Amino acid sequence: MGKGTIADKVVGKDAKSKYRELCGSRKDMSLFDQDWWLDIACGGSDNWDVCLVERNGDIVASLPYHIVKRYLFNVIQMPELTLTMGIWIRYPDNQSMESKLSFEREIYSEIIDKLPQVDYSYQHFNWNITNWSIFFWKGFRQTTRYTFVFEDLRDLDRIYANFRDNIRAEIRKAEKVLTVIESDDLERFNEINRKTFDRQNVPLPHNVEILTSLDQACRERGCRKIWFAVDEKNQIHSAIYMIWDENCAYYLLGGADPELRKSGSHSFLLWHAIKEMSKVTKQFDLHGGMHEPVERFFRALGAKQQPYFQVTRIKGRLFKLAYYVKQALSQITAVITVSTIYDCL
Repeated sequence: MGKGTIADKVVGKDAKSKYRELCGSRKDMSLFDQDWWLDIACGGSDNWDVCLVERNGDIVASLPYHIVKRYLFNVIQMPELTLTMGIWIRYPDNQSMESKLSFEREIYSEIIDKLPQVDYSYQHFNWNITNWSIFFWKGFRQTTRYTFVFEDLRDLDRIYANFRDNIRAEIRKAEKVLTVIESDDLERFNEINRKTFDRQNVPLPHNVEILTSLDQACRERGCRKIWFAVDEKNQIHSAIYMIWDENCAYYLLGGADPELRKSGSHSFLLWHAIKEMSKVTKQFDLHGGMHEPVERFFRALGAKQQPYFQVTRIKGRLFKLAYYVKQALSQITAVITVSTIYDCL
């Protein structure tokens, strides 16, 4: 089969129906790669597709993707509220390292050849994917990003002992005045979450309507929790939104009241979430680490810094021109901003 196209509807539907069956039969697939998640996060079932690799009638690998139209350009991008995606592979048993790498080269090459021709493509691969060399050979570029992960939730005593002293002090302080309340009140959560971005004068980075639909779907499947840290006056100090699958819990969203930030509530609430998630899954992805204040806080929790790949490719000449012009303008704006700040000192 040759390279896919956006108009390749018959093959796309056939692949998608097979993929839906695969999702229903596998527990080792990430929550973010599930068909029901993609239906919602991509804004409809017509806005995503999947590349499959089959051997003897069985699916051995898959790569879902979200495709959109941006002005004149066709773009593969990350869906709303989707932390990572990537290639799922069913490896043969008892492979040597050489055999595994050879197998990945064969599978990845076939998947890349089946991707539609678009002007620009970018995905955040799950941190379990450590080999992107085949993508490099096929003209993709890679940027290393970081998150922080608790790799084993079974030993809670060890996790707590690895917290920095100030984190444990915040937890002890909060325990005296705060209580954790589980809630299904998404509207109340959104209010607290929005306060975090209002304080920084930046717009909410996700679509609330999509979050509402994802929330309903996750509730039905029993894979989400909302917790509030509240005081005796029923004031919410912090809120956290957790989702999980068979292998990992994900800190999807959180927020805090800027007027109540000194209570230690966020450390307190995260410690509660870690303990609760240890009952339902194996790992805990804090989802973050590229912004300095966030990195500093997550590092203080003692989690492992975990690299993951942002993989991109530019194909269209017009898009490439527009992309580099935008990059140049962004750099000029940054220089002007820094100069203005310097002049004001």
